[in-house]
Amino acid sequence: MTLVKLLTKLPPGAFLDGELLFESPLPGEVRFLLFASAIAALWYVYRGMQKRVSRKAYRWLLGLRIAVLAILFFILGLPALRTTNPDDHAVFTAVLLDSSRSMSITDAGGIEAELKRFDAAKSVLDGGDDGTGLLSELEGRTSTVLYRFDQHATRVAAPGDATPTGSTTNLFRCVREMESELRALPLASVVMLTDGCSNEGGSAEDAAKLLQARGVPLHIAGFGNEPPPRDYEVVRVVAPRRVRRNTDVEVLVTVRHTDLTDPFDLRLLRGETLLATQQIVPTQGSDLKRVRVSFTPDHDGTAVYRIEIPLAEGESVTENNIREFSIDIQDDRLPVLYVEGSPRKEYRFLRRALFRDPNFRVVGLLRLGNDRFYVQGANENEVHLTGGFPRTRDELFRFQAVILGDIEASYFTGEQIEMLDEFVRDRGGGLLMLGGVNSFGHGGYAKTPVGALLPVRISPIDAPYSDEHYAPKLTEDGLDHPVMQLVPDDEENRRMWSTMPRLIGITPVRGVKPGARLLIVDEKEDRPVLAVQKYGGGRVAAFTSGGSWYWQVSMQASNEFHEKFWKQLVRWLVLGARDHLTAETDADTYARQSPVTIRSTVLHRDLRPNNDADVVATVTDPLGNDEDVPMDWILSEEGVYECRYIPEEEGNYDVSVTVNGMEAEPATTGFLVAEPFVEFSNAGLKRDLLKGMAEMTNGRYVEYPDVAELADAVREDARRAQLAGAVGTKQPIWDMPLLYILLLGLMTAEWIVRRRSGLA
Repeated sequence: MTLVKLLTKLPPGAFLDGELLFESPLPGEVRFLLFASAIAALWYVYRGMQKRVSRKAYRWLLGLRIAVLAILFFILGLPALRTTNPDDHAVFTAVLLDSSRSMSITDAGGIEAELKRFDAAKSVLDGGDDGTGLLSELEGRTSTVLYRFDQHATRVAAPGDATPTGSTTNLFRCVREMESELRALPLASVVMLTDGCSNEGGSAEDAAKLLQARGVPLHIAGFGNEPPPRDYEVVRVVAPRRVRRNTDVEVLVTVRHTDLTDPFDLRLLRGETLLATQQIVPTQGSDLKRVRVSFTPDHDGTAVYRIEIPLAEGESVTENNIREFSIDIQDDRLPVLYVEGSPRKEYRFLRRALFRDPNFRVVGLLRLGNDRFYVQGANENEVHLTGGFPRTRDELFRFQAVILGDIEASYFTGEQIEMLDEFVRDRGGGLLMLGGVNSFGHGGYAKTPVGALLPVRISPIDAPYSDEHYAPKLTEDGLDHPVMQLVPDDEENRRMWSTMPRLIGITPVRGVKPGARLLIVDEKEDRPVLAVQKYGGGRVAAFTSGGSWYWQVSMQASNEFHEKFWKQLVRWLVLGARDHLTAETDADTYARQSPVTIRSTVLHRDLRPNNDADVVATVTDPLGNDEDVPMDWILSEEGVYECRYIPEEEGNYDVSVTVNGMEAEPATTGFLVAEPFVEFSNAGLKRDLLKGMAEMTNGRYVEYPDVAELADAVREDARRAQLAGAVGTKQPIWDMPLLYILLLGLMTAEWIVRRRSGLA
């Protein structure tokens, strides 16, 4: 290299990366024309020499003289080399090592390899025993800045300073924190070693856009399998956030079984108390299974429940077998309005079934004739009911369920019929219509809004009510529906329904509507007896018989089947009913210092949104300390207020939301801060997500164990960044010793050829 620099005045690499230019005042086109003219003149002068020397010698002489002319014209053009010295310009590469808990899963090297994802990623960086890792390969070419990341990005000196203990991952926040910290430095590229299990915060696409906007490529090394081998997972739990005590609660659970084909149990627990269990048989063609689990809470307050699957032998991920959720259980009385058109046994027995339960407040309107009503169970604020059915939304919306007995549609005004539709659709209330002489199609409801919301098809020309006796029969939908669960055991429940007494009376209808669920039919002709459906925000049921009272009188006084059936049906109807004041959190379980979003809906008495309220959330931590957090209207949603709270302690938190100046009971909710397992939910390698991030920034995506391929890409990024940031210099090369040595050598060679050819 010393000899080369002596001959050219520059190191060899300068000619590879430098840019050649000419500083002669003559334009390049003029110099080219002069050179071409000189060659033509030379050929003209030498043409007479062809007869005096051999053809070979003539060619050598002409070629050597042209070469001499080329060097002379090159020197006269005053050539120079514009060069940069990248070694004088330092650039940086950020390396992000995922330290969240999902990286502790043992599946980094394929199904057969017993290697944790994090250990594999760490060995890629430090090289393990041989010490030839990615960090050492980049040494000398770029300065590396190493981060561990989960909820935040934190600088570390070496991979050994990180452990996979992060409770959650926030890809967007971590990339933003790293990019912000290195904003003043020439960042050549970013290398991320991760499984892509991102559970909170901004999207991964937004994280990539931060680097894309800066022109920095993101190279990603993926670790893990998609999905993890041999694994049971509780994927999702959907449960109502708020229920009443002694109400059957239906929990919808989605589970995943990967590479495990044996039947397994799904258990519901509160603490160590087993509330329900269900065996699941894996099916062919899909590793997902959705099941319903029901239980009845017999206490009030916020309770934490747990869905779990017992561990299987050889299971790769055990932490995702459990999901916790919380439910607010209220102890207030459920307001029900029961309107009956005539004194009959059904009214007496049904009202008594609800009245005897302290969880119900039943207000009965019994028409005695000439639009006179006998009111039972009303309080001092409901004296208006002596005139019959409520005439305003405010009066009607005080109730959460309405039962229409044997009363014709013509009794109601058009406004009251519309109010019933709004009661279900907007208020989220429940509506039940009973069979009778003046109900359903024969009662004139077919062409009204009430007829439109019923789950059965009716017509004005339907047959009249019949007093026949028949045995009720549960459908397959009925056996699975929470309204019909007399006992937890499915087989015992089926047996009990098969021995139920007969019913008296049925109102003929034309079948059930699409989307409705038919729960009971008559055993003889399969005519609909009980059908239910959701409508708008509420629920609707049609019980076409008016003789369920016969169930009660035909059984022993100690048998509570009749009461349990009606209480379960009414409770199911009101699950969607809206309260004037609600409180909820955006999740059931949080990690310490993870932000909790508390939301509250505030409505006026007629359930119109209240956007001008003074709302405060009082949070009580596990140590009994209270903190008042003001809630602000979020503008984008009518009547919805929101605030954020950062929990510092593990345990149960209680939340009470109040509105200053509003006569309403505080809305309560709660949440749990515990060791979270979200990192192990759906914890397979997110290949498509990571590949998309890399492609968006013109980076590369590889998977373990092929991570060594990233070294070349990172080195090239570093060189490109060095060249882009280095300061250029211009070095004349017309006086390079090499040019004059070549010129002298060419002229000497020409003289030798001339002498050997006999020329002067």
